Amino acid sequence: MTSHPTRRLLMAAALIAAGATGALAQADGFPQRPVTLVIPFPAGSATDAVARKVGEGLQRQLGQNFIVENKAGADGILAARAVASAAPDGYTLLITTNTTHSANPAIYRQLPYDPKKDFAPIGGIIRIPFMVATRLDFPADDFAGFVKAAKAANPAISYGSGNTGSRASGELLKARLGFDMVHVPYRGSPQALTDLIGGRIDVFFPDPASALGMLQENKFKVLAVTGPKRIPTLPNIPTVMELGVPDFNIVAWVAAFAPAGTPQAVVQKLNTALNALLREPDMTGFIDKIGSEILATSPAELGAYVDEDAKRWIDLVEIAKIEKK
Repeated sequence: MTSHPTRRLLMAAALIAAGATGALAQADGFPQRPVTLVIPFPAGSATDAVARKVGEGLQRQLGQNFIVENKAGADGILAARAVASAAPDGYTLLITTNTTHSANPAIYRQLPYDPKKDFAPIGGIIRIPFMVATRLDFPADDFAGFVKAAKAANPAISYGSGNTGSRASGELLKARLGFDMVHVPYRGSPQALTDLIGGRIDVFFPDPASALGMLQENKFKVLAVTGPKRIPTLPNIPTVMELGVPDFNIVAWVAAFAPAGTPQAVVQKLNTALNALLREPDMTGFIDKIGSEILATSPAELGAYVDEDAKRWIDLVEIAKIEKK
């Protein structure tokens, strides 16, 4: 006769096995209906363009529709909160940037979501720098001339920001070079870019994905890029560090997350499909074209990457003197 402790152990093992089998079956059948990709920024932003390309690719990989939903505003808080509270079944995902997961925790005293506890990392997608852009009639044609004009301006020149990366770029330039600029916040990069082209602000820090087309149409001037190396699509534009500004390295990332509690087998299936997509020639060509580089990771690698980036943003907010909210 089997003892009571032994029976209990056998029952526990059977339940664990049944749970594992159920999770695997759920992943095998996933997705059985359309998946929503929630984006924290408006249509026309880099994140939106990348998310739509990723959605198309995942649709090919997994045989189901991936629908993009733009939920812009409040530095990505609206979108992050919506996904954090969604059912953890893999059918509502967040395609986001360092804004929601690295920068906001350093800038906001309180957030209605926890970037670490409320999300399950799926995988990285891209890294992307910003550009130092001025209106077309700004009285300088290179970075040295821009700095000279900014220092001499009275009243101070204005700069727009559509996300925390562009905001940090402006504030760090002010801190490193010792001049003032008036900050003009926007809901997203497209709106700031429109006002730069219209001459309503002097400077903006757009990402290449949302701005290269207008740059090619000679709508504004680009003087430098904020990343550690030049953008392949703009090989003649130097980095800010090349131009003598030390420790100036601001690069955004785009990655995918699910609500915490999403079955690991579903997360892994999404990660496998995403990384396969990032190896496709059509996707790599698109990423090159928008001046970005691939950030392919496992879920665990993405979690560690975000943790490290969040620490960097604490220092960046302090150096750039960005006021906490």
